[in-house]
Amino acid sequence: MTRVLFLSESFHPVLGGGEGHTRELSRRLAARGMPATVITRRIDSGWPAEETLDGVRVLRVAPSGRGRAGKYAMVGPAVAALHAQRRAFDVLVVRGTRVLGLPGLAAGRALGKAVVLQPELNGEMSGEVYTWGTPLHVPAVRRVVEAAVAGRNFFLRDADAFVAMSRAIAAEFRRAGVGPERIALMPHGVDTARFRPASAPERRGSRTRLGLAEGAMVVTYTGRLLRGKGLETLIEAFGVVAAGEPRAHLMIVGSGEGQTLSIETALRESVRSRGLEGRVVFTGRVQAVEEYLWASDVFAFPSVFESLGISLVEAGACGVPAVGARTGGIVDVIEDGGSGLLFAPGDATGLAAALGSLLADPGRRERMGARAREIVRERFDLDDSVSRYAALFRELRG
Repeated sequence: MTRVLFLSESFHPVLGGGEGHTRELSRRLAARGMPATVITRRIDSGWPAEETLDGVRVLRVAPSGRGRAGKYAMVGPAVAALHAQRRAFDVLVVRGTRVLGLPGLAAGRALGKAVVLQPELNGEMSGEVYTWGTPLHVPAVRRVVEAAVAGRNFFLRDADAFVAMSRAIAAEFRRAGVGPERIALMPHGVDTARFRPASAPERRGSRTRLGLAEGAMVVTYTGRLLRGKGLETLIEAFGVVAAGEPRAHLMIVGSGEGQTLSIETALRESVRSRGLEGRVVFTGRVQAVEEYLWASDVFAFPSVFESLGISLVEAGACGVPAVGARTGGIVDVIEDGGSGLLFAPGDATGLAAALGSLLADPGRRERMGARAREIVRERFDLDDSVSRYAALFRELRG
């Protein structure tokens, strides 16, 4: 029997693509007879230090509190927890290399365990993630950071396997000197039974519950409201679309509350300043994301820095065509001209044109939505993903 332990900076009840992926993967592995444990940070002191969630044992370590400092302060307690649990796992999966990569790998090696490294973001292996979006993203500083990251990567290359959720991350691994035989391209999967195209009654019901007029043309974004998600560009582009199409509405599904990089307040102010209050809805944090997708005509995913985008995959599973930025793992999900349209990151004019063209052509939306569903079933089905992970973990245990 192979037993797996996931080491992650954050986990449920934090909402995010990575957190949701780890929860679903660990739950389904446990259901298949592969016991799973998660060690993560107890961000909120009100969360239990230990619990069993859907058959998965979850251990939360100090310190509590928001902000970046807690991620680094958790290293000592996390390593101690790994040592305490040394008889409870065979394979260690370290999610995110920025903070937990080296200490997780070192602890796993000291305990004689197989170690898998799985970056959460683009740029973790190249160093770009450390400077992107900051005043430090200049050539001189980037060269220093890249040199330091290259030194770190020398040690990270000792891991047994490297899981890449996108082709861009797989390419980073190769450039960092990881042999292709140790790289597994395994994108996050979604439950295609839960996320599926709506029937006509389901679509009408969702729209009624959300207060949408029958003829409304709905553009939707789902995800966290953070810097780097391109949401400033989306609101600017939607202002152009709304001026030419009185039936257009924008649903922004999600929240930035409690997040260091939250821009929710600025987004709300941008909507007010543009006079779009009656056309843009902020739903806040929701659970039944599929109901919002069922009510949608087009999905918008304007991220300028994105590893994959599980929200984009969920939209495709629901048969909603997407407009996304040509960056990171987004290009693995959207087949440009087939399942959706791509535009240059940060290009509000290009985004507005793409949204407008799809809203104006229901037949094209229908064809693209059907292709989006096909792509998800072919490449991103959750059951297939779990099977591939299980096979990898068994192989590593030997």
